[in-house]
Amino acid sequence: MKTLAWLFGIFVCASSAYGQKTVTIEGDIRNMPDTVRFFCAEMKGNGMDVRPEDQEKMVNGKFKFTREADRTTKMYISLNNTGYTVWVKPGANIKITGEAPYVQNWLAESDIPIPEQVELNRFREATREENIRIHDLTAECMKLLPKIRAKDSVAKQEFASIRQTVNSIHDEIILQKELLLMLDYPITDAGLEELRDAAKSCQAGKLKDKALVVSVYSKLTDEQRQSRLGEEITSLLSISSTVQEGDKIADVELKDIKGNIHHLSDYKGKYIILDFWSRYCGPCLDAFPLLKEIAEKYKEKIVVISLSVDPEAVWKETEVKESADNWLQLSDGLGMSGIAAHYGVHALPSFIYISPESTVLKAGQGYKFLSEDIRTFIKDK
Repeated sequence: MKTLAWLFGIFVCASSAYGQKTVTIEGDIRNMPDTVRFFCAEMKGNGMDVRPEDQEKMVNGKFKFTREADRTTKMYISLNNTGYTVWVKPGANIKITGEAPYVQNWLAESDIPIPEQVELNRFREATREENIRIHDLTAECMKLLPKIRAKDSVAKQEFASIRQTVNSIHDEIILQKELLLMLDYPITDAGLEELRDAAKSCQAGKLKDKALVVSVYSKLTDEQRQSRLGEEITSLLSISSTVQEGDKIADVELKDIKGNIHHLSDYKGKYIILDFWSRYCGPCLDAFPLLKEIAEKYKEKIVVISLSVDPEAVWKETEVKESADNWLQLSDGLGMSGIAAHYGVHALPSFIYISPESTVLKAGQGYKFLSEDIRTFIKDK
């Protein structure tokens, strides 16, 4: 009997430990189609690694599944060209409710306290009308895509106009409302993410009320300021202007995977190609073979520096198959908020061409820019 009791005790402890490392997510969404398939995976920086087993099914608006979670983290539910962020915690049972098609207005509640989700719900409740407007405008954009693919210039202009309106709603109204809420309530990592976006918008000249951003920033604890998100916000607020073509370079401390420190000034006397990239950016990875080709062909005169904007852990676990002696893989650990912000990088991949005299020659975005404009840059090199 004692042996059985001992074995039962082991089983209970093991089961309890397993339960504490998982989270259950359940949903009941009104007005959903009969069957909808979607993915749910942990967010890592600005992306996520999706596996076949991450796919789930929603039937008549109802779903229920479990995910492993050994800490408080953020999950992303991807469905119908949009997505929903939910904060989770080990051992939590989370219920998501709402109405289709307005995904961003769904609310998530947990049976154990998750302060990040409480704050995110607060933001969503305060910006319901704006999120509905953004959804409807985005739907209009999606309808224009077939015409844009058919080279319809009018549709392209209309698409750009709608996107500008969407961005204005986010930068000028939603962020403003969230910042005001942060002045009155405790700030969690969910708030820090929005404060970072506000600082980024302010640095780009879109959000005009920098004083409000600074007021919220002044509320942060020392621990929050020393976190990665806090360091990103501090960096963004310290940037008064971005580097333009013809300007001298902005130089910061960069590290390689082994932790060795590098500076752009270390390579003065050679042409430099800065490549801002992410593991989750397909065109970024497509550019690697061409970058290797350039590095090898002009190895005496050019240094290629690829700067990852992913979190350090994601960057270090990403295997880059292509390599060359004069091609460096570096990071400042600040995502899009450090050296990327100094150079005004808002999309990936982005490339900056620098002269041997440390002057910015040209900047551009996309694989097409690299493949076409590189010929001008390396002419006579």
